[in-house]
Amino acid sequence: MIVFVLTQTVAPIILLALAVVLYLTVIDLRQEEDLEFTIKVWWFLLVLLLHVPGYLVFRVWLAVRRNRRQSEQHPPSPGPRGTRGGGRA
Repeated sequence: MIVFVLTQTVAPIILLALAVVLYLTVIDLRQEEDLEFTIKVWWFLLVLLLHVPGYLVFRVWLAVRRNRRQSEQHPPSPGPRGTRGGGRA
């Protein structure tokens, strides 16, 4: 979007790519029920302004967020009990 404003021209394929990226962003954000509406709007506007780099940053953030949520659901196994070896550390 910033490039469109600076150059005052829009190539149809780039405009189509922007529409597809915005559509994919909306689909991904709809799946995140626990995310506040203002954060969803912020990500949508970031992708709108930065286009493909903004979408890539959004996808990385989303992957990290989903990975952390998944790891929180599975608590780590407890460590060994007692001392091992019985000697000084």
